Amino acid sequence: MNGYMKKTLGCTLSSLLALTVILSGCSKDEPSSSTSSKTGEAGKSKPSITVSMYDRGNIPQEIGTVDNNLWTKWVNENSGVNVKFIPVPRSDSVKKFNTLLAAGQAPDLILEYDTNFLNQLYTQKQIMPLDDLIDQYSTEYKQLLEQYPLLRKLGTKSDGKLYGIGRVLGYIPGNFLFIRQDWLDKLGLKVPETDEEAFEVMKAFASRDPDGNGKADTFGANLSGAGGGWVDTMFQNVSWIINDGNLVRDWERAEDAASYKKRMFEEGLVDKDYLTDNVGKKSEQDFLQGKTGIYGAAGSVHLIYTQYQTFKSNNPDAKLTVIAVPRSKYGQFSPGFNAPIQMSGAVNAKAASPEGVIQLIDFLSSASTVKTMKYGLEGVHYKMEDGKEVTLDKDKYDKEISWLGDFRMVGSQYLINEFTKYLEDLDQSKPLDKDVYDMMTKAYSLYISKDHPIPAITMDGYMPGLPADMLFIANNVNQPVTDLWNKAIVSGKGYTVEQAAADAKSLWKKSDGEKLEKWYADWYAANKDSWVFTKDLYDMKF
Repeated sequence: MNGYMKKTLGCTLSSLLALTVILSGCSKDEPSSSTSSKTGEAGKSKPSITVSMYDRGNIPQEIGTVDNNLWTKWVNENSGVNVKFIPVPRSDSVKKFNTLLAAGQAPDLILEYDTNFLNQLYTQKQIMPLDDLIDQYSTEYKQLLEQYPLLRKLGTKSDGKLYGIGRVLGYIPGNFLFIRQDWLDKLGLKVPETDEEAFEVMKAFASRDPDGNGKADTFGANLSGAGGGWVDTMFQNVSWIINDGNLVRDWERAEDAASYKKRMFEEGLVDKDYLTDNVGKKSEQDFLQGKTGIYGAAGSVHLIYTQYQTFKSNNPDAKLTVIAVPRSKYGQFSPGFNAPIQMSGAVNAKAASPEGVIQLIDFLSSASTVKTMKYGLEGVHYKMEDGKEVTLDKDKYDKEISWLGDFRMVGSQYLINEFTKYLEDLDQSKPLDKDVYDMMTKAYSLYISKDHPIPAITMDGYMPGLPADMLFIANNVNQPVTDLWNKAIVSGKGYTVEQAAADAKSLWKKSDGEKLEKWYADWYAANKDSWVFTKDLYDMKF
Protein backbone atom coordinates (compact mmCIF):
# COMPACT_ATOMS: atom_id res chain seq x y z
CA MET A 1 0.00 0.00 0.00
CA ASN A 2 1.45 3.38 -0.95
CA GLY A 3 1.99 6.42 1.23
CA TYR A 4 -1.42 7.86 0.53
CA MET A 5 -3.10 4.79 2.00
CA LYS A 6 -1.06 4.72 5.17
CA LYS A 7 -2.18 8.15 6.27
CA THR A 8 -3.74 7.96 9.74
CA LEU A 9 -5.49 10.54 11.83
CA GLY A 10 -3.66 12.07 14.75
CA CYS A 11 -5.83 13.79 17.30
CA THR A 12 -4.43 16.96 18.83
CA LEU A 13 -4.33 17.57 22.56
CA SER A 14 -6.94 20.26 22.17
CA SER A 15 -9.23 17.85 20.34
CA LEU A 16 -8.87 15.30 23.11
CA LEU A 17 -9.58 17.93 25.72
CA ALA A 18 -12.65 18.99 23.78
CA LEU A 19 -13.88 15.42 23.71
CA THR A 20 -13.25 15.10 27.44
CA VAL A 21 -15.41 18.14 28.07
CA ILE A 22 -18.11 16.68 25.83
CA LEU A 23 -18.00 13.37 27.64
CA SER A 24 -18.28 15.06 31.02
CA GLY A 25 -21.62 16.44 29.92
CA CYS A 26 -22.93 13.13 28.59
CA SER A 27 -24.96 10.40 30.17
CA LYS A 28 -23.46 6.96 30.31
CA ASP A 29 -25.05 5.92 27.00
CA GLU A 30 -25.45 8.97 24.80
CA PRO A 31 -24.05 12.36 23.81
CA SER A 32 -25.10 15.38 25.78
CA SER A 33 -28.65 16.30 24.82
CA SER A 34 -29.62 19.24 26.98
CA THR A 35 -31.45 22.15 25.37
CA SER A 36 -29.09 24.47 23.49
CA SER A 37 -28.56 27.89 24.96
CA LYS A 38 -28.81 30.99 22.80
CA THR A 39 -25.67 32.54 24.17
CA GLY A 40 -22.05 31.60 23.91
CA GLU A 41 -19.06 32.51 26.00
CA ALA A 42 -19.38 35.57 28.28
CA GLY A 43 -23.03 35.96 27.33
CA LYS A 44 -22.24 36.61 23.67
CA SER A 45 -25.25 35.90 21.48
CA LYS A 46 -24.92 32.80 19.32
CA PRO A 47 -25.83 33.22 15.65
CA SER A 48 -28.87 31.25 14.48
CA ILE A 49 -28.86 29.51 11.12
CA THR A 50 -30.71 26.83 9.18
CA VAL A 51 -29.02 23.86 7.47
CA SER A 52 -30.41 21.17 5.19
CA MET A 53 -30.05 17.53 6.17
CA TYR A 54 -30.88 14.56 3.95
CA ASP A 55 -33.75 12.40 5.16
CA ARG A 56 -32.82 8.85 4.14
CA GLY A 57 -35.20 7.10 6.52
CA ASN A 58 -32.22 5.45 8.24
CA ILE A 59 -32.33 6.96 11.74
CA PRO A 60 -33.56 4.51 14.41
CA GLN A 61 -36.86 5.73 15.84
CA GLU A 62 -35.59 5.69 19.42
CA ILE A 63 -32.70 7.99 18.45
CA GLY A 64 -34.94 10.74 17.14
CA THR A 65 -35.73 12.38 13.83
CA VAL A 66 -33.65 14.00 11.08
CA ASP A 67 -34.01 17.43 12.64
CA ASN A 68 -33.98 16.41 16.32
CA ASN A 69 -31.67 13.65 17.48
CA LEU A 70 -28.58 12.99 19.56
CA TRP A 71 -26.25 14.60 17.06
CA THR A 72 -28.27 17.64 16.05
CA LYS A 73 -28.26 18.47 19.76
CA TRP A 74 -24.54 17.77 20.01
CA VAL A 75 -23.84 20.15 17.11
CA ASN A 76 -25.91 22.87 18.76
CA GLU A 77 -24.12 22.44 22.07
CA ASN A 78 -20.59 22.39 20.67
CA SER A 79 -20.50 24.45 17.47
CA GLY A 80 -21.18 27.87 18.99
CA VAL A 81 -24.12 28.23 16.60
CA ASN A 82 -27.85 27.72 17.04
CA VAL A 83 -28.65 25.36 14.19
CA LYS A 84 -32.09 24.40 12.92
CA PHE A 85 -31.93 21.37 10.62
CA ILE A 86 -34.30 21.28 7.63
CA PRO A 87 -35.15 17.72 6.46
CA VAL A 88 -34.82 17.13 2.72
CA PRO A 89 -35.80 13.74 1.23
CA ARG A 90 -32.70 12.22 -0.35
CA SER A 91 -34.69 10.62 -3.16
CA ASP A 92 -36.20 13.93 -4.29
CA SER A 93 -33.89 16.56 -2.86
CA VAL A 94 -33.76 18.98 -5.79
CA LYS A 95 -37.54 19.18 -6.01
CA LYS A 96 -37.72 19.89 -2.27
CA PHE A 97 -35.03 22.57 -2.47
CA ASN A 98 -36.83 24.28 -5.35
CA THR A 99 -40.07 24.27 -3.35
CA LEU A 100 -38.30 25.80 -0.34
CA LEU A 101 -36.59 28.41 -2.50
CA ALA A 102 -39.86 29.41 -4.16
CA ALA A 103 -41.46 29.83 -0.73
CA GLY A 104 -38.52 31.83 0.65
CA GLN A 105 -37.84 29.06 3.19
CA ALA A 106 -34.63 27.55 1.84
CA PRO A 107 -31.94 26.82 4.46
CA ASP A 108 -29.00 29.16 4.94
CA LEU A 109 -26.55 26.34 4.23
CA ILE A 110 -27.73 24.20 1.32
CA LEU A 111 -26.00 20.80 1.37
CA GLU A 112 -26.54 18.88 -1.88
CA TYR A 113 -24.42 16.53 -4.01
CA ASP A 114 -26.09 17.42 -7.33
CA THR A 115 -23.57 19.77 -8.96
CA ASN A 116 -26.00 20.63 -11.78
CA PHE A 117 -28.42 21.96 -9.17
CA LEU A 118 -25.67 23.92 -7.41
CA ASN A 119 -24.70 25.43 -10.76
CA GLN A 120 -28.34 26.32 -11.34
CA LEU A 121 -28.44 28.18 -8.02
CA TYR A 122 -25.45 30.22 -9.15
CA THR A 123 -26.97 31.18 -12.51
CA GLN A 124 -30.19 32.15 -10.72
CA LYS A 125 -28.21 34.30 -8.25
CA GLN A 126 -29.63 32.37 -5.28
CA ILE A 127 -26.29 31.78 -3.55
CA MET A 128 -23.69 34.23 -2.27
CA PRO A 129 -19.94 34.62 -2.89
CA LEU A 130 -17.86 33.48 0.07
CA ASP A 131 -14.34 34.90 -0.45
CA ASP A 132 -14.64 37.81 1.99
CA LEU A 133 -16.65 35.80 4.51
CA ILE A 134 -14.06 33.02 4.61
CA ASP A 135 -11.19 35.49 4.87
CA GLN A 136 -12.87 37.24 7.80
CA TYR A 137 -14.51 34.42 9.75
CA SER A 138 -12.87 31.10 8.83
CA THR A 139 -9.78 29.29 10.06
CA GLU A 140 -10.36 25.57 9.39
CA TYR A 141 -11.98 25.81 5.95
CA LYS A 142 -9.65 28.62 4.87
CA GLN A 143 -6.69 26.39 5.68
CA LEU A 144 -8.26 23.58 3.66
CA LEU A 145 -8.60 25.90 0.65
CA GLU A 146 -4.93 26.78 0.94
CA GLN A 147 -3.86 23.15 1.35
CA TYR A 148 -5.95 21.92 -1.60
CA PRO A 149 -6.13 24.60 -4.32
CA LEU A 150 -8.45 22.40 -6.42
CA LEU A 151 -11.09 22.85 -3.72
CA ARG A 152 -11.11 26.57 -4.41
CA LYS A 153 -10.90 26.09 -8.17
CA LEU A 154 -13.91 23.75 -8.21
CA GLY A 155 -15.94 26.11 -6.05
CA THR A 156 -15.17 29.20 -8.14
CA LYS A 157 -17.72 30.28 -10.75
CA SER A 158 -17.43 32.17 -14.01
CA ASP A 159 -17.34 35.57 -12.29
CA GLY A 160 -14.12 34.55 -10.54
CA LYS A 161 -15.66 34.36 -7.06
CA LEU A 162 -15.92 31.40 -4.69
CA TYR A 163 -19.47 30.07 -4.21
CA GLY A 164 -19.14 26.33 -3.68
CA ILE A 165 -18.47 24.56 -0.40
CA GLY A 166 -16.98 21.08 -0.57
CA ARG A 167 -15.13 18.30 1.14
CA VAL A 168 -11.76 16.67 0.60
CA LEU A 169 -12.20 12.90 0.58
CA GLY A 170 -8.94 11.43 -0.67
CA TYR A 171 -8.78 8.60 -3.20
CA ILE A 172 -11.55 6.01 -2.90
CA PRO A 173 -11.85 3.36 -5.66
CA GLY A 174 -15.48 2.64 -6.49
CA ASN A 175 -15.38 0.46 -9.63
CA PHE A 176 -13.58 -2.86 -10.01
CA LEU A 177 -12.90 -5.54 -12.61
CA PHE A 178 -12.56 -9.08 -11.25
CA ILE A 179 -11.54 -12.30 -13.00
CA ARG A 180 -11.70 -15.96 -12.00
CA GLN A 181 -8.02 -16.78 -11.60
CA ASP A 182 -8.86 -20.45 -10.97
CA TRP A 183 -10.61 -20.62 -14.36
CA LEU A 184 -7.61 -19.05 -16.06
CA ASP A 185 -5.34 -21.60 -14.40
CA LYS A 186 -7.57 -24.53 -15.33
CA LEU A 187 -7.82 -23.50 -18.98
CA GLY A 188 -4.15 -22.55 -19.29
CA LEU A 189 -4.85 -18.88 -19.97
CA LYS A 190 -3.20 -15.69 -18.77
CA VAL A 191 -4.75 -12.45 -17.54
CA PRO A 192 -5.88 -10.58 -20.68
CA GLU A 193 -4.01 -7.37 -21.43
CA THR A 194 -5.77 -6.23 -24.62
CA ASP A 195 -9.35 -6.05 -25.83
CA GLU A 196 -8.88 -9.03 -28.16
CA GLU A 197 -7.18 -11.10 -25.47
CA ALA A 198 -10.12 -10.33 -23.20
CA PHE A 199 -12.53 -11.49 -25.89
CA GLU A 200 -10.71 -14.80 -26.32
CA VAL A 201 -10.66 -15.37 -22.56
CA MET A 202 -14.40 -14.68 -22.35
CA LYS A 203 -15.03 -17.17 -25.19
CA ALA A 204 -13.10 -19.81 -23.30
CA PHE A 205 -14.98 -19.10 -20.08
CA ALA A 206 -18.34 -19.45 -21.88
CA SER A 207 -17.55 -22.51 -23.98
CA ARG A 208 -14.93 -24.70 -22.27
CA ASP A 209 -16.80 -25.65 -19.09
CA PRO A 210 -14.45 -23.94 -16.62
CA ASP A 211 -16.53 -25.00 -13.61
CA GLY A 212 -16.35 -28.66 -14.70
CA ASN A 213 -20.03 -29.47 -14.27
CA GLY A 214 -20.51 -30.71 -17.83
CA LYS A 215 -23.04 -27.98 -18.64
CA ALA A 216 -22.89 -24.91 -20.88
CA ASP A 217 -24.01 -22.61 -18.09
CA THR A 218 -21.18 -20.11 -17.62
CA PHE A 219 -20.82 -16.55 -18.88
CA GLY A 220 -17.69 -14.84 -20.15
CA ALA A 221 -18.65 -11.58 -18.45
CA ASN A 222 -21.54 -9.43 -17.30
CA LEU A 223 -22.95 -6.52 -19.31
CA SER A 224 -25.66 -5.38 -16.90
CA GLY A 225 -25.03 -3.50 -13.68
CA ALA A 226 -21.46 -2.19 -13.82
CA GLY A 227 -20.55 -4.75 -16.49
CA GLY A 228 -20.83 -2.63 -19.60
CA GLY A 229 -18.86 0.09 -17.93
CA TRP A 230 -15.50 -1.67 -18.27
CA VAL A 231 -16.05 -2.11 -22.01
CA ASP A 232 -16.83 1.60 -22.37
CA THR A 233 -13.74 2.38 -20.30
CA MET A 234 -11.62 0.09 -22.47
CA PHE A 235 -12.68 1.95 -25.63
CA GLN A 236 -12.73 5.40 -23.99
CA ASN A 237 -16.44 5.66 -24.80
CA VAL A 238 -17.12 8.80 -22.74
CA SER A 239 -19.01 11.01 -25.25
CA TRP A 240 -16.72 14.06 -24.99
CA ILE A 241 -13.03 13.82 -25.89
CA ILE A 242 -10.11 16.12 -26.71
CA ASN A 243 -9.19 15.92 -30.39
CA ASP A 244 -6.53 18.19 -31.92
CA GLY A 245 -6.75 20.50 -28.94
CA ASN A 246 -10.55 20.83 -29.09
CA LEU A 247 -13.38 19.33 -27.05
CA VAL A 248 -15.61 17.38 -29.44
CA ARG A 249 -18.49 14.88 -29.41
CA ASP A 250 -17.10 11.41 -30.13
CA TRP A 251 -18.81 8.81 -32.34
CA GLU A 252 -15.93 6.50 -33.31
CA ARG A 253 -15.30 5.18 -29.78
CA ALA A 254 -19.02 4.74 -29.13
CA GLU A 255 -19.32 2.68 -32.32
CA ASP A 256 -16.34 0.49 -31.41
CA ALA A 257 -17.69 -0.13 -27.90
CA ALA A 258 -21.10 -1.08 -29.29
CA SER A 259 -19.50 -3.40 -31.86
CA TYR A 260 -17.53 -5.16 -29.13
CA LYS A 261 -20.65 -5.61 -26.97
CA LYS A 262 -22.56 -6.90 -30.00
CA ARG A 263 -19.87 -9.55 -30.56
CA MET A 264 -20.11 -10.53 -26.87
CA PHE A 265 -23.87 -10.83 -27.18
CA GLU A 266 -23.96 -12.74 -30.46
CA GLU A 267 -21.30 -15.27 -29.41
CA GLY A 268 -23.17 -16.07 -26.20
CA LEU A 269 -20.58 -14.66 -23.84
CA VAL A 270 -23.14 -12.70 -21.77
CA ASP A 271 -26.66 -13.13 -20.47
CA LYS A 272 -29.07 -12.62 -23.39
CA ASP A 273 -31.51 -10.82 -21.08
CA TYR A 274 -28.98 -8.33 -19.76
CA LEU A 275 -30.94 -5.26 -20.93
CA THR A 276 -33.88 -6.17 -18.68
CA ASP A 277 -31.52 -6.56 -15.71
CA ASN A 278 -31.62 -2.80 -15.11
CA VAL A 279 -29.69 -2.56 -11.85
CA GLY A 280 -27.63 -5.71 -12.31
CA LYS A 281 -29.22 -7.91 -9.64
CA LYS A 282 -29.34 -10.99 -11.86
CA SER A 283 -25.76 -10.54 -13.03
CA GLU A 284 -24.70 -10.18 -9.40
CA GLN A 285 -26.41 -13.44 -8.50
CA ASP A 286 -24.82 -15.20 -11.49
CA PHE A 287 -21.42 -14.04 -10.29
CA LEU A 288 -22.06 -14.99 -6.66
CA GLN A 289 -23.18 -18.45 -7.78
CA GLY A 290 -19.90 -18.90 -9.65
CA LYS A 291 -21.21 -18.57 -13.22
CA THR A 292 -19.29 -15.50 -14.46
CA GLY A 293 -15.63 -15.31 -15.49
CA ILE A 294 -15.02 -11.55 -15.75
CA TYR A 295 -17.15 -9.40 -13.47
CA GLY A 296 -17.45 -5.62 -13.45
CA ALA A 297 -18.56 -4.38 -10.03
CA ALA A 298 -19.21 -1.05 -8.38
CA GLY A 299 -19.64 -0.01 -4.77
CA SER A 300 -17.92 0.57 -1.46
CA VAL A 301 -15.23 -1.73 -0.13
CA HIS A 302 -17.78 -2.87 2.48
CA LEU A 303 -20.13 -3.96 -0.31
CA ILE A 304 -17.30 -5.77 -2.08
CA TYR A 305 -16.43 -7.53 1.18
CA THR A 306 -20.03 -8.66 1.64
CA GLN A 307 -20.26 -9.91 -1.95
CA TYR A 308 -16.96 -11.75 -1.70
CA GLN A 309 -18.08 -13.38 1.53
CA THR A 310 -21.14 -14.78 -0.27
CA PHE A 311 -19.07 -15.71 -3.32
CA LYS A 312 -16.60 -17.76 -1.23
CA SER A 313 -19.42 -19.39 0.68
CA ASN A 314 -20.89 -20.58 -2.61
CA ASN A 315 -17.54 -21.33 -4.26
CA PRO A 316 -15.03 -22.22 -1.53
CA ASP A 317 -12.33 -23.40 -3.95
CA ALA A 318 -12.59 -20.42 -6.31
CA LYS A 319 -9.83 -17.86 -6.63
CA LEU A 320 -10.67 -14.29 -7.56
CA THR A 321 -8.34 -11.45 -8.46
CA VAL A 322 -8.57 -7.82 -9.57
CA ILE A 323 -7.25 -6.91 -13.01
CA ALA A 324 -6.55 -3.73 -14.94
CA VAL A 325 -8.99 -2.81 -17.68
CA PRO A 326 -7.42 -4.19 -20.89
CA ARG A 327 -6.05 -1.69 -23.37
CA SER A 328 -7.52 -0.93 -26.78
CA LYS A 329 -6.25 1.07 -29.74
CA TYR A 330 -7.28 4.20 -27.82
CA GLY A 331 -4.99 3.48 -24.89
CA GLN A 332 -5.36 1.96 -21.43
CA PHE A 333 -7.66 3.50 -18.86
CA SER A 334 -8.93 2.83 -15.37
CA PRO A 335 -12.50 2.69 -14.11
CA GLY A 336 -13.82 5.71 -12.29
CA PHE A 337 -13.19 6.40 -8.63
CA ASN A 338 -14.96 8.71 -6.19
CA ALA A 339 -14.13 12.38 -6.63
CA PRO A 340 -11.17 13.10 -4.31
CA ILE A 341 -12.58 16.60 -3.87
CA GLN A 342 -16.35 16.95 -4.01
CA MET A 343 -18.52 20.04 -4.16
CA SER A 344 -21.42 19.55 -1.78
CA GLY A 345 -22.99 22.86 -0.80
CA ALA A 346 -23.53 26.61 -1.06
CA VAL A 347 -24.77 29.47 1.10
CA ASN A 348 -28.21 30.94 0.48
CA ALA A 349 -28.01 34.51 -0.82
CA LYS A 350 -30.68 35.41 1.75
CA ALA A 351 -28.89 33.89 4.75
CA ALA A 352 -29.54 36.04 7.81
CA SER A 353 -26.20 35.18 9.44
CA PRO A 354 -23.56 34.30 6.83
CA GLU A 355 -20.86 34.50 9.49
CA GLY A 356 -22.76 31.88 11.51
CA VAL A 357 -22.80 29.60 8.45
CA ILE A 358 -19.03 29.95 8.08
CA GLN A 359 -18.63 29.19 11.77
CA LEU A 360 -20.60 25.96 11.35
CA ILE A 361 -18.61 25.01 8.24
CA ASP A 362 -15.41 25.46 10.26
CA PHE A 363 -16.79 23.34 13.07
CA LEU A 364 -17.79 20.52 10.72
CA SER A 365 -14.39 20.74 8.99
CA SER A 366 -12.30 20.41 12.15
CA ALA A 367 -10.30 17.26 12.86
CA SER A 368 -12.08 16.61 16.17
CA THR A 369 -15.56 16.84 14.59
CA VAL A 370 -14.53 14.62 11.66
CA LYS A 371 -13.33 12.03 14.13
CA THR A 372 -16.43 12.28 16.32
CA MET A 373 -18.79 11.90 13.37
CA LYS A 374 -16.95 8.75 12.31
CA TYR A 375 -16.26 7.00 15.61
CA GLY A 376 -18.53 8.69 18.13
CA LEU A 377 -17.29 9.67 21.58
CA GLU A 378 -14.32 8.11 23.30
CA GLY A 379 -15.40 6.06 26.30
CA VAL A 380 -18.97 5.98 25.00
CA HIS A 381 -18.64 4.49 21.52
CA TYR A 382 -14.96 3.57 21.25
CA LYS A 383 -11.70 3.21 23.14
CA MET A 384 -8.13 3.75 21.98
CA GLU A 385 -6.12 0.55 21.74
CA ASP A 386 -2.64 0.41 20.18
CA GLY A 387 -3.30 3.76 18.53
CA LYS A 388 -6.57 2.62 16.96
CA GLU A 389 -10.19 3.40 17.71
CA VAL A 390 -11.87 0.17 18.82
CA THR A 391 -15.68 0.10 18.89
CA LEU A 392 -17.00 -0.77 22.34
CA ASP A 393 -20.45 -2.01 21.31
CA LYS A 394 -21.23 -2.69 17.64
CA ASP A 395 -25.00 -2.57 18.16
CA LYS A 396 -24.68 0.79 19.90
CA TYR A 397 -22.38 2.03 17.13
CA ASP A 398 -24.80 0.92 14.42
CA LYS A 399 -27.71 2.57 16.20
CA GLU A 400 -26.07 5.88 17.11
CA ILE A 401 -23.13 6.44 14.71
CA SER A 402 -23.35 4.43 11.49
CA TRP A 403 -25.83 6.79 9.81
CA LEU A 404 -23.85 10.01 10.37
CA GLY A 405 -22.45 10.26 6.84
CA ASP A 406 -24.52 13.34 6.00
CA PHE A 407 -22.87 15.23 8.86
CA ARG A 408 -19.63 14.75 6.92
CA MET A 409 -20.60 16.64 3.76
CA VAL A 410 -18.05 19.44 4.18
CA GLY A 411 -14.44 19.80 5.23
CA SER A 412 -11.48 17.55 5.99
CA GLN A 413 -12.96 14.12 5.42
CA TYR A 414 -9.66 12.83 3.99
CA LEU A 415 -8.42 12.63 7.59
CA ILE A 416 -10.36 9.38 7.83
CA ASN A 417 -10.38 7.89 4.33
CA GLU A 418 -13.29 5.46 4.25
CA PHE A 419 -11.50 3.06 1.89
CA THR A 420 -8.13 2.82 3.61
CA LYS A 421 -9.65 2.82 7.10
CA TYR A 422 -11.79 -0.18 6.19
CA LEU A 423 -8.73 -2.05 4.93
CA GLU A 424 -6.72 -1.18 8.04
CA ASP A 425 -9.45 -2.66 10.22
CA LEU A 426 -9.47 -6.03 8.41
CA ASP A 427 -8.02 -8.96 10.35
CA GLN A 428 -5.44 -10.33 7.94
CA SER A 429 -5.01 -13.47 10.02
CA LYS A 430 -8.39 -14.50 8.58
CA PRO A 431 -8.20 -15.82 4.99
CA LEU A 432 -11.32 -13.95 3.84
CA ASP A 433 -10.11 -10.64 5.23
CA LYS A 434 -6.64 -11.21 3.75
CA ASP A 435 -8.12 -11.90 0.31
CA VAL A 436 -10.17 -8.70 0.38
CA TYR A 437 -7.21 -6.69 1.66
CA ASP A 438 -4.97 -7.99 -1.11
CA MET A 439 -7.55 -7.44 -3.87
CA MET A 440 -8.47 -3.94 -2.76
CA THR A 441 -4.84 -2.93 -2.28
CA LYS A 442 -4.14 -4.17 -5.80
CA ALA A 443 -7.19 -2.30 -7.11
CA TYR A 444 -5.91 0.91 -5.55
CA SER A 445 -2.50 0.59 -7.18
CA LEU A 446 -4.03 -0.29 -10.57
CA TYR A 447 -6.83 2.26 -10.71
CA ILE A 448 -5.42 5.34 -8.97
CA SER A 449 -2.68 5.79 -11.52
CA LYS A 450 -1.76 8.53 -13.94
CA ASP A 451 -0.22 5.82 -16.17
CA HIS A 452 -3.72 4.63 -17.04
CA PRO A 453 -6.08 7.39 -15.95
CA ILE A 454 -9.85 7.59 -16.10
CA PRO A 455 -10.94 7.89 -19.76
CA ALA A 456 -12.97 11.09 -19.44
CA ILE A 457 -11.57 14.62 -19.70
CA THR A 458 -12.46 15.09 -16.03
CA MET A 459 -14.74 13.59 -13.40
CA ASP A 460 -18.49 13.76 -14.02
CA GLY A 461 -18.99 16.10 -11.08
CA TYR A 462 -16.34 18.46 -12.45
CA MET A 463 -17.96 18.94 -15.84
CA PRO A 464 -19.28 22.47 -16.34
CA GLY A 465 -22.87 23.23 -15.39
CA LEU A 466 -25.01 23.60 -18.50
CA PRO A 467 -27.37 26.54 -18.94
CA ALA A 468 -31.06 25.59 -19.08
CA ASP A 469 -31.31 25.49 -22.88
CA MET A 470 -28.23 23.28 -23.23
CA LEU A 471 -29.35 21.03 -20.38
CA PHE A 472 -32.70 20.59 -22.15
CA ILE A 473 -30.92 19.41 -25.31
CA ALA A 474 -28.68 16.99 -23.40
CA ASN A 475 -31.55 15.51 -21.39
CA ASN A 476 -33.66 14.96 -24.49
CA VAL A 477 -31.07 13.40 -26.79
CA ASN A 478 -28.68 11.33 -24.65
CA GLN A 479 -31.02 8.48 -23.70
CA PRO A 480 -32.49 8.02 -27.22
CA VAL A 481 -28.96 7.76 -28.60
CA THR A 482 -28.10 5.14 -25.95
CA ASP A 483 -31.26 3.24 -26.92
CA LEU A 484 -30.08 3.07 -30.54
CA TRP A 485 -26.75 1.53 -29.51
CA ASN A 486 -28.55 -1.02 -27.32
CA LYS A 487 -30.91 -1.90 -30.16
CA ALA A 488 -27.95 -2.60 -32.42
CA ILE A 489 -26.26 -4.83 -29.82
CA VAL A 490 -29.22 -7.23 -29.51
CA SER A 491 -30.72 -7.12 -33.03
CA GLY A 492 -28.30 -9.26 -35.00
CA LYS A 493 -28.20 -8.53 -38.73
CA GLY A 494 -31.59 -6.83 -38.49
CA TYR A 495 -30.04 -3.64 -37.16
CA THR A 496 -26.31 -3.12 -37.39
CA VAL A 497 -23.99 -0.93 -35.38
CA GLU A 498 -23.31 1.06 -38.55
CA GLN A 499 -27.03 1.77 -38.91
CA ALA A 500 -27.22 2.77 -35.25
CA ALA A 501 -24.30 5.17 -35.72
CA ALA A 502 -25.97 6.81 -38.73
CA ASP A 503 -29.30 7.09 -36.91
CA ALA A 504 -27.63 8.42 -33.75
CA LYS A 505 -25.84 11.17 -35.69
CA SER A 506 -29.05 12.11 -37.49
CA LEU A 507 -31.01 12.22 -34.22
CA TRP A 508 -28.24 14.28 -32.62
CA LYS A 509 -28.42 16.86 -35.39
CA LYS A 510 -32.23 17.04 -35.36
CA SER A 511 -32.16 17.50 -31.58
CA ASP A 512 -29.83 20.53 -31.78
CA GLY A 513 -26.87 18.49 -30.59
CA GLU A 514 -24.58 20.68 -32.67
CA LYS A 515 -25.52 23.64 -30.47
CA LEU A 516 -24.44 21.59 -27.45
CA GLU A 517 -21.17 20.74 -29.22
CA LYS A 518 -20.48 24.42 -29.81
CA TRP A 519 -21.26 25.30 -26.21
CA TYR A 520 -18.80 22.68 -24.90
CA ALA A 521 -16.16 23.69 -27.47
CA ASP A 522 -16.43 27.34 -26.47
CA TRP A 523 -16.33 26.49 -22.77
CA TYR A 524 -13.22 24.35 -23.21
CA ALA A 525 -11.44 26.99 -25.27
CA ALA A 526 -12.06 29.53 -22.51
CA ASN A 527 -11.20 27.24 -19.57
CA LYS A 528 -8.63 24.70 -20.78
CA ASP A 529 -5.81 26.43 -18.92
CA SER A 530 -7.66 27.00 -15.66
CA TRP A 531 -10.13 24.17 -15.01
CA VAL A 532 -9.67 20.82 -13.24
CA PHE A 533 -8.97 18.09 -15.77
CA THR A 534 -7.99 14.44 -15.46
CA LYS A 535 -4.27 15.23 -15.40
CA ASP A 536 -4.83 17.28 -12.22
CA LEU A 537 -6.35 14.42 -10.23
CA TYR A 538 -3.34 12.29 -9.39
CA ASP A 539 -0.81 14.51 -7.64
CA MET A 540 -2.67 15.41 -4.46
CA LYS A 541 -1.22 14.24 -1.15
CA PHE A 542 -3.73 13.16 1.48
